[in-house]
Amino acid sequence: MDQGALSVGFATKETLKGGPPTTDMTYVMPEAETAICFAIPLDKVKIRAYLRKDMPRGKMDHTIETGDGYLKTYIVAKNTVDFLEKKGFKSAPVLPNSKYREELDNWRVLVPPPLALRLVAARSGVGVFGWSGNILVKDYGAPVLLGALVTSAILKPTEPIPPEESPCDNCKLCVKVCAYRMFDNEKEDSYTLGGEKLTFSKRNDIVRCYIVCGGFTGLDKTKKWSTWSPGRTPFPKSQEEVNKTLAHLYSHPIENMRLKGEEGSYTESTLKNSEEVQDYINASETTRTTYTDNFIMTCGNCQLICWGNHEDTAENYKILVNSGCVITNEKGENVILPPDEAEKVEKKVKALNHEERTSERRQALEKYVFDLYQRLRSEQQT
Repeated sequence: MDQGALSVGFATKETLKGGPPTTDMTYVMPEAETAICFAIPLDKVKIRAYLRKDMPRGKMDHTIETGDGYLKTYIVAKNTVDFLEKKGFKSAPVLPNSKYREELDNWRVLVPPPLALRLVAARSGVGVFGWSGNILVKDYGAPVLLGALVTSAILKPTEPIPPEESPCDNCKLCVKVCAYRMFDNEKEDSYTLGGEKLTFSKRNDIVRCYIVCGGFTGLDKTKKWSTWSPGRTPFPKSQEEVNKTLAHLYSHPIENMRLKGEEGSYTESTLKNSEEVQDYINASETTRTTYTDNFIMTCGNCQLICWGNHEDTAENYKILVNSGCVITNEKGENVILPPDEAEKVEKKVKALNHEERTSERRQALEKYVFDLYQRLRSEQQT
């Protein structure tokens, strides 16, 4: 807590019993007996500037805050590991949202974490699942980043937050701020860990998140607002259409994501070049390619709008849906326009859209990605 965590929780093998393979803390360290999970807050002032699409720094100030936030979670975990090891307990930090179980087939597609931090956080009372499946911390909401470490120390587990004390009021605005509607509005999903049932919305298709949060496209289903991405594609209605959309956008990437007049870049990060985080950044292919000068954020809306109370969350929703649309104009510039103007521009300059350019190499890559996701979906269903 002294290092900046909002909340902390302890989970044991027993309290995580019954969970998926990604709740096995011994994957991180065979001697692990306790997982210590914690939440680091994101700056809400910067979040609102990001949701409003403030220029010139609305996107990059939040991007730098988020990138550095993940690095802070590592620093907090590493400092706590050092403390515990001085006390004689073997310990190891968890590398959040960037280190995966690379020995598994297709890990780049499935992105299985070494330890599922949201499940650990929900079971240990760091926070509670909101409808979106993001963790809500009491009196702060979902704009937090999770960190963790595992240790051989046997610590008393902390209990989950009772459902009646959850800050999620089931407003389901998180459903509406996902441009591709990844979350189901009615159906639930759940895990039972250590006898405690943890419930959240059923995912319509995680690939929808890959497309939008990955920045490949940004226009909402309603066409009334967009993320910070200038990408455009018809809204996919079926699972096969989702796979086709991802395959096409992955093989025909957007060449320019910056807006006219936009300022800032991740070169301004105060942490990415520090000695404290070099082991983390060099730990995997994913971290080495993430924390670079090209690092940007374009979405994250389902997490960012939910501040744990209805008034603030509703205001964030209003800010987002009135923030306009990012669109590439006839000069090839990315600009923010009201929805009606953006639609007119889109019709005029369709030939400039990244989706229209192709080659034999891109077509081959598109077929490979589509076939891969179709096969993985078939395997999951069986």
